[in-house]
Amino acid sequence: MGMRSGLAEMSDAELFAAAAAEIPEDDYLDPVPHLVALHERPTRQVFATAVRLLTDDDPDARELGARVLRELGPRDDEGRRPFGAEAIPLLVGRLDQERDPRVLQWVISALGFNCAREALGEVLRFTGHPNRWVRFHVAAALPALVDPDRIEPGALEALRTLCGDEEADTRYYALHAMVEEISGADPELVTRSLADLLDDPDEQIRELARTHLTAVDRG
Repeated sequence: MGMRSGLAEMSDAELFAAAAAEIPEDDYLDPVPHLVALHERPTRQVFATAVRLLTDDDPDARELGARVLRELGPRDDEGRRPFGAEAIPLLVGRLDQERDPRVLQWVISALGFNCAREALGEVLRFTGHPNRWVRFHVAAALPALVDPDRIEPGALEALRTLCGDEEADTRYYALHAMVEEISGADPELVTRSLADLLDDPDEQIRELARTHLTAVDRG
C-alpha cells in the first residue's frame, strides 16, 4: 500500500524519469512499478509525453514511449485503450522508421496490446525478422490483431512459420495462439503444424501439440 501511495504522489515527470531508469536494466520479467504507475495514469499529458519519446534520438527513450503506449489506460469491451485511436497510427508509422530491434519489438507488442487489427498486414512483415525477440513479439501479438471469428490466411501462415522458429519461446507462443486463442483456422493446416511439433526438442511444446492432436483425432 505504501509503495502504491508513494507512486500516486509522484509527478508525471518523476514517474517518467524513474521508469526510464527501470527499463534499460530489466530482463523483460523484472518488476517495473513506475511504468505500471504511468499505465494507470491515462491523461493527455502522459500520452503526449509518450508520443514525444517515441521519436526521440535515444533508443531507450523510444522504448519507454512504446512501452507506455502499450498499456496506457484500461481496455474497453473491444480491447481498445483510451488513446488507442491516436496511438495506433503513430505506432504503425514507427514500424517503417525503427532500426533498433529492441524498440521495434515493443512497438509490435504495443500494437497487439491495443488490439490494432488494422495493423495486421504491417506486423506480418516482421515474421521473418532476424532478431529473435522481434519474431517472439509478432507471435505474441498476432492473436489480438486477427479476425476473432476467422483468422486471415496470411496470419495463419505466419503462425505456422513461427511454429518452426529456432527459439522455443516463439514456437510455443505461436502454437498456443493457433490452438488456444484463435478460431476459424483451417483444421488441416493446424493438424499439420501439430504433427510437425510432436518431436519438438521442448517438452512443453511437445505436450501441447500432443494434447491437441489427440483431441483432433477423437473429434
